[in-house]
Amino acid sequence: EEWKGWMQFVFLLYHYFHAGEVYNSVRVMITCYVWMTGFGNFSFFFFRRDFGWLRVVQMLWRLNFTVVLLMLWHGNTYILYYICPLHTFYFLCTYMVMFIGRQWNHSRWPVRFKIFGFMLIIFLLWDSQLGLFDTVFSFLGRDKIIGATSGTVWEWYFRTSLDKYSAALGMIFACNYPLT
Repeated sequence: EEWKGWMQFVFLLYHYFHAGEVYNSVRVMITCYVWMTGFGNFSFFFFRRDFGWLRVVQMLWRLNFTVVLLMLWHGNTYILYYICPLHTFYFLCTYMVMFIGRQWNHSRWPVRFKIFGFMLIIFLLWDSQLGLFDTVFSFLGRDKIIGATSGTVWEWYFRTSLDKYSAALGMIFACNYPLT
């Protein structure tokens, strides 16, 4: 928990004071956060086997409550607080990986195939030239808004593409973490 606190301090330093000299550290810390999202939530679903709506709602509340208040209070857009949508998205991805075919979560190879299937989806959405990303996320809009001067779809592409494999790698590490 102390590690998360220091990361949040550096995020605030970077964004509030425009401390560009810590940008590389911030990028590493954000991808670590996304990695921990994959690792921690995979572990939770693996051990607790709790896929109920209450867990999902609790996580969405924890991740987004303060941001929604700030957004409404200041009249900002959700994408401006990009770290929260990022973690919300990758939490939901981890949930879906573990929820779909959950009967295979404790089998040696099927759970790994599910994670690699998720990585294939990531590749097809972000790295293929099929235009799938724009199609899937077109509902976000292309208008210039606060926090997304090139449009929300582009901002979401930029923010998610930087850390797109981190949650999947966190899941792989959790899946292969020795239990003894």
